[in-house]
Amino acid sequence: MQLNKIYAKTAKGLEEIQTRIHKLPANLRRLLIMVDGHSTAAEMINRLTTLGEVELALDQLATGGFIAVPASKSAAPDPAAPPAPPEFDLDQAKSLIHSILLAAMGPTAAHRIECVEATTTPEQLRIELEVIRDILSKVLSQSQAEQVWQQLAPIMPPLEQPASIPTQSTTPVATAVPTFNLDKAKGFIRSILLGAMGPTAARRIERIEATTTPEHLRVELDAIRDMLPKVISKRQAEQTWRQLEPIMISLGAPAPAPDAKTSASAPVPVVPHTYIGP
Repeated sequence: MQLNKIYAKTAKGLEEIQTRIHKLPANLRRLLIMVDGHSTAAEMINRLTTLGEVELALDQLATGGFIAVPASKSAAPDPAAPPAPPEFDLDQAKSLIHSILLAAMGPTAAHRIECVEATTTPEQLRIELEVIRDILSKVLSQSQAEQVWQQLAPIMPPLEQPASIPTQSTTPVATAVPTFNLDKAKGFIRSILLGAMGPTAARRIERIEATTTPEHLRVELDAIRDMLPKVISKRQAEQTWRQLEPIMISLGAPAPAPDAKTSASAPVPVVPHTYIGP
């Protein structure tokens, strides 16, 4: 392993964080979460001494294809590199958040970093940053929390502009309806519950993992919604449910009863909103 090189998570590494599909041992998974794409291997070895044989573990992650040295990353920045594109870079934002939280909170930031890594859209990342803003004042001093948030605030994704109303088209365009990805939905729920409840979420996560249909998952989410205010504060429960609610919505709600004025006419089929997964 080249200690002066900067390592970043590969697609396989991100997949493992979100879904645990490769079943990494706990020590390797914790280290994988800490790989931020900015620190050299030597810096990580010096900083993460509490994680044991970091150099050996990094080598195992690299050999397994979970981390790699990106072609555009090196220990020294390339002055001739082209400027970053103007659009929001989700991966770069998550990497910066990773570094800031790790510097401010150390290994205790692992759960929250995992939630950040699990986000797949700027909107999800915005929600997660709002949760982090509330958490900082509870785990750090007021001055520290303010300093950390000053670093995080510029990363907050901009609010998306509402889509303009499309002009009426004379030729209808058929749109493929994506299928609900149950495994990815369960992985996302697991990350949210771990971030909110820590190890005490284990039993509820087991029930989520045991679901085999979207309908079964909806029942479990209903139970979680009722359970949250009983095990965490009301504010935390609301924040956690705000992250889970999009999944519930994507599962589809029962269709409303038809209106008497329209029941005589031919019914219009409604395509339910589907959740593709993070």
